[in-house]
Amino acid sequence: MGRAEAEREALKRFLLQEPLDRDGPVPLHEQIRERLVRAIQAAHIPVHRRLPSERLLAEWFGVNRLTVRQAVQELIRQGYLYARPGKGTFVAQVRVHQPLQWLTSFTEDMAARGMKASSRVLGQRVLPAPPEVAQRLGIEVGAEVVQLERLRPADGGPMALETAYLPHARCPGLLSFDFSRLSLYEVLRKHYGLRLDRAEQVIQAVVLSAREARWFGLPAGSPAFLFERVTFLESGEAIEFVRSLYRGDRYAFQVHLFTPK
Repeated sequence: MGRAEAEREALKRFLLQEPLDRDGPVPLHEQIRERLVRAIQAAHIPVHRRLPSERLLAEWFGVNRLTVRQAVQELIRQGYLYARPGKGTFVAQVRVHQPLQWLTSFTEDMAARGMKASSRVLGQRVLPAPPEVAQRLGIEVGAEVVQLERLRPADGGPMALETAYLPHARCPGLLSFDFSRLSLYEVLRKHYGLRLDRAEQVIQAVVLSAREARWFGLPAGSPAFLFERVTFLESGEAIEFVRSLYRGDRYAFQVHLFTPK
């Protein structure tokens, strides 16, 4: 028996440890969905591995293909699976759930989730502030700003593409630091004594351009989240304007809502 056949048999045994409850209140497609979720979480179907066909799953479970299709479509909607037309349905990488109430760096966000963040510096330079950047930072048009563009992987896979602008006068010599391994916010705190206090952030749903998609290894037009954030010091002075693209298939955002008092 080859490796693929052995993996398929192991998956079948895992899914069929107990028979489906055909007379209970839980619909069959929901029972199948729950078993597939457990198989994905237990890595019986590795990330980006193709799911067995609807025909085969229907045969295993002793149901019709429509029942399996209902389960699979729900898993696609929930982000556990993704479909590639003409190629099949595949296991998606688990989405990172990002709370929106805290001002933290990408490195801190990933560490809080047990993931190892890294950086690939795509470009860094000092340049005259364009009008929009100057307006966001509250400085004169043409004043010097540091531009830092980085690809941000976590656990080896690219998660975000960031372009940050900072007033050069507030952090001279910033580009002497190696931001392929250092956190920008940590450098601002430790080496410049700048205490970050709050931020204003806008999030939009966008699609990736061909250039942006290449960095993520995704097709052009793939969904993404665009963050535009201005970060302020305790004095109220803006210290950073950053545009961040987060891939839509790996990120979800969590907000706690309360009724007004």
